[in-house]
Amino acid sequence: MTRFAKAALAAVTLFIATSAYAGSPDAAQKFIDGVASDVLGVIKTTDSQSVKLGKLESIFSNAVDIPYVGKYVLGRHWNGATPEQQKAYLAAYEPFVIKNYASKLTKYSGQNYKLKNARGSDSNYVVTMEIVDAGNPSVFVDYTLREAGSSYKVIDIAVEGVSLRATQRSEFNSIVSSKGLDYLTSALQKQAAKK
Repeated sequence: MTRFAKAALAAVTLFIATSAYAGSPDAAQKFIDGVASDVLGVIKTTDSQSVKLGKLESIFSNAVDIPYVGKYVLGRHWNGATPEQQKAYLAAYEPFVIKNYASKLTKYSGQNYKLKNARGSDSNYVVTMEIVDAGNPSVFVDYTLREAGSSYKVIDIAVEGVSLRATQRSEFNSIVSSKGLDYLTSALQKQAAKK
C-alpha cells in the first residue's frame, strides 16, 4: 500500500471515528462526565479560593458556548442592536457569565454526581445529572449541549426543571425594555468587575 493510500485510509478512519463520537448521546454524556470530573477535581484541591476560581473559570469558558447563550438571552433585542452594541454587550456578557457561574461552583463541597441518561438528536443533546449530597435530597440538573466540531458545548443548564438560560432571558428582556441595552451592558461590566 502506498504512503498516499495509507494516509487516505487513516483520514477516512479518523473521520468515521470522529463522526461516530461527535454525534451521539453517549459521547455527549462522556463530555459532561469529563467536565464534571474536572470541576470536582478543582473543588477538592487545597488551592486557595482565588486559584480555584481561576481554574473553574477556564473550565466553564471552554465548556460553554458563551456567544450563543449571550445572543439567546438577549432575545429579540439582539437583532435591534447596532453592531457596536452587539460587540460591547458580548464583551461584557462573557466575563459576567463566567465569573457568575464559576464563583457558584466554588461553594460546592463533598457532593458527588451520577449521570442518569442522555438523549437527543439533530446535533442537540440533553444529559441529566443527579448531584448527590449526603443527608440532603438529590438535585437533578439537565445540561443541553450542541455539537461543536468534534466535541460539544453547553448551551443551557436546567436545575430541577428551571432553565437558567430562560430565566436570564426574562431578566435581561425586562432590563432592556425599561432601561435599554446600553444600561444592561454597563450593569454587566460592573458585576464582572466586582471582587
